[in-house]
Amino acid sequence: MAPCDGIIVGLHLRWNGVYQRPQHVLSRLAREHPVVVLEEPLFASGPSRFDVEEPVANVTVIRPVVDADGPFLASKIAPGALAVVARHAAARGIESPALWLYTPMMTALADAFPESPVIYDCMDDLASFAFAPLEMRERERKLLERADVVFCGGPSLYHARAEHGLKVHCVPSGVEFRRLAAARTAAPVEPLELLEGHIFGYVGVIDERIDYAIVRRLACVPGAHVVMVGPVAKIDPRALPQAANIHYAGQVEYGELARWMAGFDVAMMPFANNASTRSISPTKLLEYFAAGRPVVTTPIRDVVERYGGLVTQARTPEEFVRACVEARPDPRRGEAASAVARLQSWDAIVGTMERAILDATAPAIVAERAGA
Repeated sequence: MAPCDGIIVGLHLRWNGVYQRPQHVLSRLAREHPVVVLEEPLFASGPSRFDVEEPVANVTVIRPVVDADGPFLASKIAPGALAVVARHAAARGIESPALWLYTPMMTALADAFPESPVIYDCMDDLASFAFAPLEMRERERKLLERADVVFCGGPSLYHARAEHGLKVHCVPSGVEFRRLAAARTAAPVEPLELLEGHIFGYVGVIDERIDYAIVRRLACVPGAHVVMVGPVAKIDPRALPQAANIHYAGQVEYGELARWMAGFDVAMMPFANNASTRSISPTKLLEYFAAGRPVVTTPIRDVVERYGGLVTQARTPEEFVRACVEARPDPRRGEAASAVARLQSWDAIVGTMERAILDATAPAIVAERAGA
């Protein structure tokens, strides 16, 4: 890492939500540096407040809870948040932080620490998501110009931002292979043990990126069950497909994920073809590989280009259903998928990030750029 005594993070997700890239990366960085995370505001009725927790060692998470009936705008950092961040950073002994942003909407954090290096970890094209602030795209452009280092979570994200120079790096997400590989021998969780017939399973956020026509068609397969594991976000739960053999498990503990996957006959990625999926590089794919599940997916570009030979692709609901019904374990493909997943550990990925930051912020390099 760059010469710093801690990391201050702007995060658009909930730490206690689906365990994904930010939690994996930041919990590892916290082994060497104290980390203070500011989440985007959570809106609720009643007086505004700041909830603070320490979910893992050396990580402080600050969650602003803002009065939903007040005048605050969602596209701004919560009132008083910068002072709360500064107080907790000082309590952690942080005097010279690095700023680590997951969203362009929290650049006020970088403004509050103008001498600090800025790292932008771009894990999604957030401006293409439902309900994104109108100014998101322009704010990202300015952040890309300002940042000292930019990480992109997949090739599509990288190619769209590579024009900003050598400071932009393609660093796809990883997997805790041993943890997820437990799905190969573990007993499924009890809800799945009670189901008879084939189980088509999905793990992840349930939002506008899912093709619900596929989910409905899968539910028509005789003797099959569709299991959707994850929280519902940005869509009305009442609009989700409903049937006796469609099961919405809600968010589950990360430590239980392997036992849920252990019950899947097919691990699926039924993503829609829309703006919000154009640049995704799903973390769950490597988790499926580690778990040893056959994977059926719609043709997501980053998946097809990197792993096309290890997954079964289906463009239409009819093709997707047929692929799931016909899917069987393939030892050769399974071994190749396992080999891919083994090479992409989160520890190795965070090491790559640290080296890139150190290279970008080394005094000689900074001086050379300043004189250019």
